[in-house]
Amino acid sequence: MSEFTSVVLFTGVLFLALIINLAIKKEYSTKVTGRCIVIAALGGVFIYGYGYSVMYADKIPLAVLRSLIAVCGIFTGKNDFSVVKDTPLFAGSGAVFFFWLIHFVAQYATASAVIATIGARALHRMRLWLACFGKLSLIYGVNENSISFGRRLAAGGDNVVFVDEKPADSLKNAASAFGAVIVSDKNAITPDRRFVRNMGIRPGRKHYDFYALHTDCSKNIRFAFALSDALSAADIDARQTGIVLLGEEETHTAQLQAYGDRYGFGNVTVFEPADMAARLLIQKFPPAATISFDENGLAAQDFSAAIIGFGRVGQAVLKQLVMSGQFAGSNFRLAVFAPDCSKVTGYMSVTNRSLLENYDIEFYDFDGRSRQMYTWLTQKKDSLRYIVVAAGNSKTNREISSEIARFIGRAGSSAQVYRCEYSGVTCYTEGTVPPKQQSVYTVDLLCTGGADKMAMLLNHSYCANDKTPQENWAACDYFSRMSSRASADFMPSMLIAAGKTPRQAVENWDISPQMLENLARTEHLRWCAFHYAMGFEKMPPQVYDEREKQYLREKSATGHSNLRTGKDMALRQHACLIPWEELDALSARENAVTGGNVDYKEADRKNIRAVQNLLRALND
Repeated sequence: MSEFTSVVLFTGVLFLALIINLAIKKEYSTKVTGRCIVIAALGGVFIYGYGYSVMYADKIPLAVLRSLIAVCGIFTGKNDFSVVKDTPLFAGSGAVFFFWLIHFVAQYATASAVIATIGARALHRMRLWLACFGKLSLIYGVNENSISFGRRLAAGGDNVVFVDEKPADSLKNAASAFGAVIVSDKNAITPDRRFVRNMGIRPGRKHYDFYALHTDCSKNIRFAFALSDALSAADIDARQTGIVLLGEEETHTAQLQAYGDRYGFGNVTVFEPADMAARLLIQKFPPAATISFDENGLAAQDFSAAIIGFGRVGQAVLKQLVMSGQFAGSNFRLAVFAPDCSKVTGYMSVTNRSLLENYDIEFYDFDGRSRQMYTWLTQKKDSLRYIVVAAGNSKTNREISSEIARFIGRAGSSAQVYRCEYSGVTCYTEGTVPPKQQSVYTVDLLCTGGADKMAMLLNHSYCANDKTPQENWAACDYFSRMSSRASADFMPSMLIAAGKTPRQAVENWDISPQMLENLARTEHLRWCAFHYAMGFEKMPPQVYDEREKQYLREKSATGHSNLRTGKDMALRQHACLIPWEELDALSARENAVTGGNVDYKEADRKNIRAVQNLLRALND
C-alpha cells in the first residue's frame, strides 16, 4: 500500500507542478516552491523528530541523525511511515493526513524545481531555435529601455534575442514574459562566425536588424565592430544588414557604414539619447503650436521659453529650441535655470559662441525649485510659451515638472510644461492624467530609420540621382544628415504657420504669394539657426574678399574653381548668415564673381514649394 501511495503521490505532484509552472509567472512559481521547501522541512523535522525520538528514546544522537536523513529523503520521494504509524500521535487519521501532506508538499517542491530547471533550459533552446526562423531582431544590452523596445518588436511579430553578460533576474523574467531569449555565452558577447551561424543568419535576401542598446556606449561600439567582422567572415551581404546603436554619430557612423570595398552594415543609425530625446520633444510638441499666425503665415506672438537644468539633455534641448523657434514676425527668447550653469557651459560657449551671441539667451545660476526661479516665472507667466525640465534624475524632474505645471495652471499662464529625459518626453499641461508620455525607444523611431524618414527623403531630393533614398542616406556625411534632420523636424511648424494639416497640405498647397514669402523668410531664419547650432559663424568681410580673390586666381590658372566663396566648412563660416533683406545683394555679388545664377531667396522659396511633394512621398 505504501508503494502504491508513493507512486500516486509522486505522479500527482509532478502533474500539479507542471500545471503551476506553466500557468503562473516564473517569479511566482519560484516563491511557491521556496515556501513549500520551508514548510516541508519544518513538517519533516516534526514528524521524524517525534518518530525517531520514540523509537530511540535511549539513543538521542542516533535519533537526531536518522531524523535528518529521513527529512532529506522526503525531497527525493522516500518516506518512513513505518517509523511513526504505531506511535500514539499518529493513531488518528488527522495525523496520518498531515504525514502525507508534508510528503506531498516536499515532493511538489522537488518536482517544481526540476521542471523549472529542465523546462527553462528546454524552453530557452526551443526559443533560440525558433528565433532563427521568421524575422530576427538581435539586441545587445539588457536594461529597462531595451526590454521595453524588445517588447514592442515582439508585439509586431519579431523574434527577439538579447545578448548580455549578466542581466538582472527581473529583466530576464521580463524578457521571457514576451517570448524573448537572452544569450550570455562568450561567442555572443564577442560575436564570431559561429555565433552568426547559430543564429541562422545566412547569405541571401533575408534582412537582419541589429541593435546595440547597452547603457555603456563603448561596449556598443565594440560589439558592433565584432559583429561586423563576424558577418563578413560568414559572407553576409552588407545590404542584408542594418544596425541601430547608442554612440557618437559624428564619430561612429562612417566607421560602421559599408562604403565602396570596405565591409560594414548596409544601414547604420547611431544616436545619442540626449539628442534623440530633444528631437522627439520638437517633433511631438513643436514650438509653433504654442503661438498663433495670421492668414499669411506671419507669427502674431513672440516665442519665449525656459529650460530647467543644463546637463547633456538640457544643452541638446537648447539647440533644438533655437532651431525650431524661429518664425517671421516673432522674436525668440530663452532662459536657462541651473545651479551650475557657469560650470557646465564651457564647451558650448566655445563651440557654439555664435549661437549664444546671436540669440536672446540668458543663464541663471538658480535651481528650478528656487525662489528666484519662481519670481522670474511670475514675471514672465503671460509671455512664456514653453518650459522644458531636464534637471537630472527622473525623480527630481518629476517633482519640478509637477510643481511648475500646477503653478502655471493656477497663474492662468498658457505655457506648456515638458519633462525631457534620455528615455523620452512627458507633457504635463495637456490635461491628461497621468501625463502624456512619448518614449524614445519605440519602433517608429528606432526601426529602419523611422525618425529620419522625412530627412532621408529631403536628402534624396537634393541629390537628384538614380539612387534610392536609402542609398543616398547611407552615403550622406554627418553634416548633411544633421541639416536634413533639422529641416524635416521643422516641417510640422511650417505647416502650423501655413494653417494646414499634413493631409490638407498634400491635397492643396496652393498658397498665396505673401504666405510663400513669409514662409521662405521663416525657412531662412531656421536655416541660420541650424548653422549657428552646428558651430558656424558669419563669414567676416575680409575673409569673403580673400576667397573671391582665390576663386578668381584658380579660375584664371586652370579655367575653373571648385571653391565655394561664401562657405568654409573647415572654419565653419558662411556668408549667408545675414538678414533676409541682404540676400539679394549677396546673390548678385557672388554671381558677378563666379558667373553663376545663384538666388539665395529663391532657394528658400523652392524649399517651401516642395512641401507638398515631400509629404506625398512620406505617405507612399
